[in-house]
Amino acid sequence: MHRFLARSSARAPRAAFRLAAPLRTTLLGAAAVAATAGALAAPTRVCVAPIVSSSTAGAFVVGNGTPASCTAAALQSAINAASVIKFNCGAAATTIPVYTTLQVPATRSTVIDGGGLVTLDAGGRTRLIEVYSANYRATRTGLTLQHITLANGKAAGTKYVAPNSSNASCSFGWADGAGGAIYVRDAVLHTIDVTFRNNAAATPGPDVGGGAIYALGSVDVSVISSTFDGNSGANGGAVGLLQSDGRVYNSAFTDNKATGSGGNYVGGAAQGCAGVAGANQGGAGGNGGAIVIDGGSDVNQTVCGSTFSANTAGAFGGALFRTADGAARPTSFDRSVFQANQAKTGGALYVQNANPLSITASTFANNVASTSAGAADLVNDNLQVTNTTFSGNVAGKGVGGALQLSNASASGFIRNATFSGNQSSGGPGYFSSAIFGAMSFPVTNTVFANNLSKDGGSPMQCFFSPGLGTDDVQWPVKRPVGGLNDNLCVTGIRFANPLLGALGNNGGYTPTIVPASTSPLRKSGHDCPATDQRGVARNTAQCTIGAVE
Repeated sequence: MHRFLARSSARAPRAAFRLAAPLRTTLLGAAAVAATAGALAAPTRVCVAPIVSSSTAGAFVVGNGTPASCTAAALQSAINAASVIKFNCGAAATTIPVYTTLQVPATRSTVIDGGGLVTLDAGGRTRLIEVYSANYRATRTGLTLQHITLANGKAAGTKYVAPNSSNASCSFGWADGAGGAIYVRDAVLHTIDVTFRNNAAATPGPDVGGGAIYALGSVDVSVISSTFDGNSGANGGAVGLLQSDGRVYNSAFTDNKATGSGGNYVGGAAQGCAGVAGANQGGAGGNGGAIVIDGGSDVNQTVCGSTFSANTAGAFGGALFRTADGAARPTSFDRSVFQANQAKTGGALYVQNANPLSITASTFANNVASTSAGAADLVNDNLQVTNTTFSGNVAGKGVGGALQLSNASASGFIRNATFSGNQSSGGPGYFSSAIFGAMSFPVTNTVFANNLSKDGGSPMQCFFSPGLGTDDVQWPVKRPVGGLNDNLCVTGIRFANPLLGALGNNGGYTPTIVPASTSPLRKSGHDCPATDQRGVARNTAQCTIGAVE
């Protein structure tokens, strides 16, 4: 049985939770509001995508030059007859109402090209597109959508399990209703320059997800230069992947919502529950504000050159939730921005059982968790961080203003990172404003600056026991509450004011923080990566500590 799970042997199952609007506003703060409003520019076409638009030479044409000639029935007829389809609806943008789900065969490769002018709009009545194969992770044909908009799709649930009046921990909600715009089973899906707007999957529910896209048992879901805005579902407000490999390149996710609550777990307080998808199941979703990924059969998950802004989740991972069943799976984030996302735990990310979990040249800024892990909650991962900035992330009533680590692999590392201005803001009992959890891996050329908590008796920036590493800098020496010397983040770390600037656009694809010309970080690092977060060349033998040269 495969489900969207948030499992950890080290933690008890989580209680149901939904972020309340006043709390979100209070925790978000002015800096995050500014980021949400666009102060941090989204990267576009940052990474070389693995696929490009398909040719439409010899395409079957829907329409005769007028908007009225472009109908859903004409499009379905074209899908039945041809493998490459384009439109002739006139020179102006055209919206085609779709009130019956379009059926696309999985047995051949189909291309639908909207020419940048066509919107398929379901008006909140139905799912827009379905691609179905009865097989599982075998089919290598399917659908390519390009230069088109899919709006107001809705996947309605038909199988509802009511809350258990004798045990509030038991899972409840819809067992079906995934994929508001597109549902794919065992088929390839490529979206290139596609906008997904205001599509919705069913909610609540522990397993149902994918407000815009849901893929089950598919070997290739590639999202390229696409935009997801205002989509929602119990899990994966924009995209839900179960046993499906995903590639997300140069795409933007804004204001998508995982509207369930309580996550999804097995056992604990849910022992004996009938469940929605299986016995002993608790929670009703809320994982992955933009993307939720689960499964034991998928292989790689890649995010490159993409921006996640103001997405929210009622449980785990305000932007993205990823857990791999069984053997650990590779997961990578490269040159991407996570800003002003919100969740109960893991303001931007929840990632479990990733090997490696590679985070490179990326920025996590102003993400908020109402409990712990303002930027990311990382469980059983081989964490490998290079040239990355964590700034202004907040754990409201928990530990780990930026990162919360559980059982991190000793094979991981943090190299040339900047942790600045993160907070564990809840007061006594809430601390470790940069990193909570044992750093069992080396930390090198990294700066921890002004990450603040309000607990005077516990480590302000890092954990109780320091990590190992070289050429690291920490500031300030003393905790502002109580005045005691702070715990060392890394054994032998140097205390010095790093004179960091503000987070902003300083060249490159992601926002960064530049140290002043007189900063003690400059020329104090050794064996740095060849370039910094912006792609600027370094003298690796005598380089600047932190993410920026």
